[in-house]
Order: sequence, then structure tokens, then C-alpha cells
Amino acid sequence: MGIVVRQSAKTVFLTYLGIGVGIINTLWLFPYVLTEEQIGLVRTLINVALLFSTFASLGAGNIPTKFFPYFKDIKKSHNGFLFFLLVTGVTGFLIFTLLYLNLKFLFVDAFVKNAPMILNYFFQLIPLTLIMLLINIFESYNVIQQNPVLPVFTREVMTRLFLSISLILFLSLRFDYKWFINILISFYGVVLLVLVLYTYHQNYLFLRPNLEVFKSPLLKSILVFSGFITIGNVSGTVINNIDSLMLSAFSGLKQTGIYTIAFFIATFIEIPKKSLSQVLIPLVSQANMEGDVKKLGELYKKSSITQLIIGGLIFILIWFNIENIFKLIPHGSVYSEGKWVVFFIGMAKIFDMTTGINQEIVGTSKYYKIDLAFYPILGLVAIGANIFFIPKFGMTGAAMATAFSVFLINTIRFFFLLFVMKIQPFAFGTIKALLIFAIAFVLNYLLPHIQNHFLIDLCFRTAVIAIIFISLVLLLKVSDDIYNVYQKLLRRYLLRH
Repeated sequence: MGIVVRQSAKTVFLTYLGIGVGIINTLWLFPYVLTEEQIGLVRTLINVALLFSTFASLGAGNIPTKFFPYFKDIKKSHNGFLFFLLVTGVTGFLIFTLLYLNLKFLFVDAFVKNAPMILNYFFQLIPLTLIMLLINIFESYNVIQQNPVLPVFTREVMTRLFLSISLILFLSLRFDYKWFINILISFYGVVLLVLVLYTYHQNYLFLRPNLEVFKSPLLKSILVFSGFITIGNVSGTVINNIDSLMLSAFSGLKQTGIYTIAFFIATFIEIPKKSLSQVLIPLVSQANMEGDVKKLGELYKKSSITQLIIGGLIFILIWFNIENIFKLIPHGSVYSEGKWVVFFIGMAKIFDMTTGINQEIVGTSKYYKIDLAFYPILGLVAIGANIFFIPKFGMTGAAMATAFSVFLINTIRFFFLLFVMKIQPFAFGTIKALLIFAIAFVLNYLLPHIQNHFLIDLCFRTAVIAIIFISLVLLLKVSDDIYNVYQKLLRRYLLRH
């Protein structure tokens, strides 16, 4: 248990370290070093490669989570499990490459009008897709060996540090932008090499051909799972990334560059959700396995109110200071065009957090196939929403389409859990929290703006609203969990004497 706790602490630390590097990259280096079009191109290339690698992998990165225990045997080289994963991934990649080259006209038609720059990198997307695919396989393979720290480091920290280095090199040496993209792709290759060498160092890099998995009676189950998970993963990737891709196609890379910065600001809201989810998944999985619906209902409610309070506070502090935040960013007057992107994406994040751990509950239950079956429909809805909103409202339309998709999927899960398991996330504390939000909005308009001193105004507004918000949450006991943590801290640091 001590090893698990230490690994969890390390992964949390690395996650937040990566967030810190991401903040520097996205809110300072990106707008300082690159133009809006160049930022949009980087975002588009990475998102396209992510979508392609998800499709090409044929679920190879997810197979270990469910099936590795059946083949685990270090003395028998895990019965060729890694070899099977690599064969699956490479086979999918070859199929993808064949389709990609023969359907080039579709790629050209999508971007030639408004984002022609991306067509110069048509062939670079092939190695980037392969590298991302293999990174995903080796990350998953190491995590299932109970060695999650390095995969988290490479994903959350190393890739972002390499992006920082690429930007600094580009700023310092002033070489051609095409070389910047090539260097960035090469750094992804270095990340893959680090994962392979780490796997070798841990003595489970078993690459010798071994057909045990292909001969296994579980092969059919693996292939069925692979099919379902590929559909779910591709649809999920479409839902999460189609906004920026279609924005590039409809409105150009400059709009995507501005959208990238604004979207990143809004993602701060969901950081607590990710940490809380990691803590709750084992509890939810155990309750699902035992059929303990009462326990699931309790976790559902507690996660909802806790996430609403924490995410809500972050949202209002960002939104009330949005003009000040853009002033902190190089060329902030340009990126301030994305103000309403922050609002709509922020509202989507809040709704996602308020509906609690619905994805974790459904995903670890016997109904997971039903949840996966929704994804293709939602993917098509996301595409349709972007086609409708982007031509009308540009980057704000992309944010509206994303928000609509998030509202839809969480609403479906809400009613599914309500009718099937008879559980729902809301309680009287939800009403109290909404009342506190209303008070905070009124307070924001009453507070004076400190003109010509935006840093002082940001600190003043943040401090006053945060103090009053937190005080009301504790005074009204909106969340038992938050109040209990407050009481423990009070006894430990103020009342111990």
C-alpha cells in the first residue's frame, strides 16, 4: 500500500508540474514567439495526429488494462503480450497509411481554402501519427506493470518541456518554421525512445515474436473489445478535438491560434476534477463490482457538490478577471478576441463537474458498452454542431458547439443513471452553492475597478471574492467534505494548543 501511495503522490506532483510548464508554454511562450497562425498550425497538427493515431491503434493502448492479467508471466515473457500489442498497432497504422495516402484529396479539400499552410505538412503527419501510437502503447504497457511514474512524466512534463525547448530554439536561432515543426516531431520521437529504454531497463521489453496471444481462446474477446474501444476512442477524440480542426477548416489558422489560448485558460477549471477522479475511480469500481448502489449514490452526490464549489470558484475568478488575464499575455489585445470562448468552455466544464462522476460510474459498470455506443452518435452531433455554429459565430461558435456536446453527453448520462440505477448527483447543497455564485456575481459588479493598474485590480478582486466565497461555503456548510477538511486543518494548525 505504501508503494501505491508514493506512486500516487509522485504522479500528482508530476501532473501539476506539467500544468505549470503548460501555463508558461501556452500563455507566454506561444504568443510571444509564434504568430496566431503558427499557433493554430501546431494545435491543428497535433490534434490531427492524435485523431489519426487513435484510429490507427485499433485499441492497442487500451487492451492491456482489461486483458494483461490473463497473460502476465514474467518467466514466459508475458506470453508475447507486448509483441501482440505492437503487431496490432502497426497493422492498424499500415491500414491507416494506405487510406490516408489514397484519400489525400479529402484532406486537401478540408483545408485548402482557409488553412493551406497545413497542406505543407501532409507527409509529416505520417511519422507523427506512428510515434503517438507507439507512445500510447508503451505508456499503457508500463502502467499495467504498476510503473506509472515515468509514463506520467513523459506525457505531462517531458513533452511540454520539449515544446518549450523547441520554442526557445526557434526564438533564438530564427530558423525556418518548417524546421520548428520537424524538431517538435523529433522530440516526440525522443519521448518514445525514453519509454522503450525504460521498458528495457525494467526487464520486460519482450519483442521476440511470440504467438501465444494469437492462439489464446481469449483472442475473440480481445478483438471484440478492440472494436468497441476503437469506436469509443475515435468518437471521444472527435468530440474533444473536432472544434479546433473544423475551426481551422472553416475560419483559418489565425482563429484557431486565438482559440487555443482562450481554450487553455478555461481548462484550469477542470484541474481539480482530474485529481478527484483518480482518487474516486477505485472506490467507484469496487462499489460497482459489489453492486453497492447506495455507495455509488453517496460518491455521486459528494463528487458533484465538491466539484461544483471548487470548479465554480475557479471559473468566477477567471471570468471576473478575464480582461486582466489577457493583459498578462503577450499581444493580449489580439487574444482577447477569445473572451467568449473562455465563457462557453468554462460553463461546459462547470456543467461537467456539477454532474459529478457519471462517466466513472457508467464506465466501470456492466453498462460500459452502452456508454461507448453513445459516442459515435455524439461524435456526429459534435460535427453537426460545429458545422452549424462556426460559420455563424467563428471561434465563439466552436466553443458553443463544444459546450453543447458536453451538455448533451452529461445530460444523457444523468438520465441513464437516474432511470437505471435510481441515483442522481444533486442535493440541497447544490442550491446553496448556486446562491453563493449569485452573490459573487453581484459583488463583482459592486467592486470598483482599479484603472491603469491591472495587476493590483486582479489581486484585489481575486482576494475579496475568494475570501467571501469560501467564507459563505464554510458558514453554510455547503459540502460536508470541504467543511470536514476545514475542521481538520483548524484543529491541526490553530487549535492544537
